[in-house]
Amino acid sequence: MVKVAIIGAGFMGSMHAEVYGQLPNVKVAAIVDTRGEKAKFLAEKVGAIPYLTSDQVFSKPDITIVDICLPTFLHKEFVIKAAEAKKDIVCEKPIALTLEDAKEMVDICKKNRVRFMVAHVIRFWPEYAFIKKNYDQGRFGKLLTLTCNRLSPQPTWGWENWLLNKNYSGGALFDLHIHDVDFILYLLGQKPVSLYSRGTYSEEQGYTHVLTTYNFPGGVTAFAEGAWDMTSNFPFEMRFIAQFEKVIADFDSTSNPSLVIYYADGRIDKPHMERKVLQNTSGNISDLGGYFFELNYFIDHVVHNKEFQVINPEDAVQSLEMILKEKESLEKGEIITI
Repeated sequence: MVKVAIIGAGFMGSMHAEVYGQLPNVKVAAIVDTRGEKAKFLAEKVGAIPYLTSDQVFSKPDITIVDICLPTFLHKEFVIKAAEAKKDIVCEKPIALTLEDAKEMVDICKKNRVRFMVAHVIRFWPEYAFIKKNYDQGRFGKLLTLTCNRLSPQPTWGWENWLLNKNYSGGALFDLHIHDVDFILYLLGQKPVSLYSRGTYSEEQGYTHVLTTYNFPGGVTAFAEGAWDMTSNFPFEMRFIAQFEKVIADFDSTSNPSLVIYYADGRIDKPHMERKVLQNTSGNISDLGGYFFELNYFIDHVVHNKEFQVINPEDAVQSLEMILKEKESLEKGEIITI
């Protein structure tokens, strides 16, 4: 039985706790949150013990995995603490707000010989994983263009509205838009040669709406839009349209079926996507299956000592690096060469 401590009893901590409850031979043994009532509520729900501080948990030898579901500005502190306590770590994305912090986190995890995975969940989301698999296997032909959109009302469910504080979250650019930046890099397996970003800026929140064009080697163009400045009654939406030589793949999270494949020969396919529906969850995302596949992958690879291939720490650093390049483009109003 693998025992897990979840640090942070908010929306994402609750989500991860429910997923672990559906995994065999995994036990959430501890919930840590400085808000005692939050820790107690979630702990009672999953049969764990609540704690106010992580030090109480890191000293326990039977807890071997730490899941960090804290605001981004706290990631470095708790990843380093967990690594030095010799715990294997999964940490919510983005890895950090600066490259210096991100690289230090990776280095310290390597130094302490602990496993470290950053939870870039879109790599595990069924529709995105389907496209990646078929593209890598050559079934779709060369990628020509890719357009990604991720649109949301303001995320007001977090601790003291931390997501709307640019010093805590980095704003929509770092917290929301990075999903599609990471997927674009994952799908293509390389960095763009240049990018250009425009967006809407708030002094308190940072960038709330970002639109970026990426130019890749070989003439491939990608575009990504990320925003959390939509009206409160606007439904959360994630979407992509990927044009390949042989097919066009159209995904819309608000449609059923969500993914449609249009073949050049006139055929239309609506592939079945495997779902894992989690109970008693809340938030602005209705399909929660990606979290199950993500944490199942992490536990399996830690338990069986397998190398992370879908996502490794260096991938998370690279995605952060690209976000920082976009920030530079936004601030300068210029095309940035990578």
